[in-house]
Amino acid sequence: METITQILKNINTLNTHIFEINENIGALNECESFPKEIEDIINNIEFIKLLDDCNKSMVRLSDYLNPNLKKIKKFINQVKEQAKNNGQPYAGFKVDGMPLFAPKEIHKQLDYKEILSQNSISEIKRKKEFAYKGCCPHCGAPSSYLYDNTGKKKHYLCKVCGNTFTDKVTPRDTGGIYCPHCGSKLEMTHDRNGFIVYKCHNYKCSYYLKNKKEAETDPEKFKTNTNTDRFHYHYREFKFDIEQIKEACKHCKCKLDLSKIHFDHHVLGLVLTYYVNYGLSCRKTQNILGEVHGVSISHQTILNYAQCVSNIIKGYVDYYPYDLTSVMSADETYVHVKGKEHYVFFFSDPIKKIITSYTIYANRDTKAAVESIYKCISKYKEIPEDLTLIADGNPIYNAAQLFFEINNIKFDLHQVIGLTNKTEDSKTYRPIKQVEERLNRTFKQNYYGTNGYGNIECANSYMVLYVAFFNFLRKHSALNNKTPVDDDLFEENTLMPDKWLKLIDLATKSPY
Repeated sequence: METITQILKNINTLNTHIFEINENIGALNECESFPKEIEDIINNIEFIKLLDDCNKSMVRLSDYLNPNLKKIKKFINQVKEQAKNNGQPYAGFKVDGMPLFAPKEIHKQLDYKEILSQNSISEIKRKKEFAYKGCCPHCGAPSSYLYDNTGKKKHYLCKVCGNTFTDKVTPRDTGGIYCPHCGSKLEMTHDRNGFIVYKCHNYKCSYYLKNKKEAETDPEKFKTNTNTDRFHYHYREFKFDIEQIKEACKHCKCKLDLSKIHFDHHVLGLVLTYYVNYGLSCRKTQNILGEVHGVSISHQTILNYAQCVSNIIKGYVDYYPYDLTSVMSADETYVHVKGKEHYVFFFSDPIKKIITSYTIYANRDTKAAVESIYKCISKYKEIPEDLTLIADGNPIYNAAQLFFEINNIKFDLHQVIGLTNKTEDSKTYRPIKQVEERLNRTFKQNYYGTNGYGNIECANSYMVLYVAFFNFLRKHSALNNKTPVDDDLFEENTLMPDKWLKLIDLATKSPY
């Protein structure tokens, strides 16, 4: 009996042969006619017999494996999940503090004349002609004080100030971003989606030397997920500012009028109840209204009503004076918009069960996280001093925390990573994170009925309706069978269609 390793090698060899045959023989499908020598090779009794035997063997192999593929796939998924939990699912993210933007006090331009007056430095006596005719970019010393550094091509050393440079170096200016530890000018190393990463490349920097020394006793402290060491100072410059975030989160009051709809308002209440509360598709809602209530309505009219109501109540849902605690929990889940994955950034108060942010974005990036956090923060009259965010290990939340800290908005971030409690934060805050995971599952039960969305505007319109239902109309067992917003808004309305109509009326009369 062969070993499992040898069998897997045979499968890889088989796969290679199939690929080669498909690449060479399969390409003949694009040809309309063939020369006689090619026909003799393909339309040959020996080749036809080999191909027939191969096909029969593949059919028998497939028939043997099909009943067992489920077990094999389950094992592979377990191995992948275990590898994911044992590794680092996200890139290491570390904030090194603010750099210097006005380094005039540190980076005073050197003057070679001043240095020569204080030190006895003679010009260089050359045996060969010196190619570089420029000045030292650091102190302005002429070429008579410059020479090739250790024979490196186009790499020079100034005898006056002792600095090295290349012929591409320009004099240091007063602009730019500088390391707060050694004063060296930071260089751009990465252009990320949302921010630019700058790095200090000075190997004599005190920050670098300190980290290098600490790594001798704790080598894992500075490891990243790519198994490299991160000793140098880094700074992230964001591509957006707080004013842009405020503008993106601004809401304009809707002026749509529902008084002229074709059906009466009771039908509108029924549409919202079936479509939102019970997570039915617009076509199933159409069937129920026709077969149960005798209302002939098109699925497109249902979508139009839902989008109209969403526009009316959005400001009321976003700016209602919620009674929130100082704890926010966050998680992302995906939905399909035109067949492509988009991301819902769910933020909620895990104690009050109130959803505070719910927007769908095309990308799961730093700017989306910043906008979502800002929408949560804007719901507080005064930002709590002990404001806390519990999220997963995605580094976009670390970047968002840095962005708000730069803008004097501070909160504590605790990250729950993986499925096992390998960190103290994971052990302490996992129950809160699981509340957010449960919210995702609850939303998905409604989302599946929609079969995805046609565009992102329609997707976000549905999210407004769902959050209005979740915050104002849905009773929670964790809240003793009460709604998260328990402000006696629907005292006289006991049926769900009437509650929807009452919510629309409150939104219409509100200043939001």
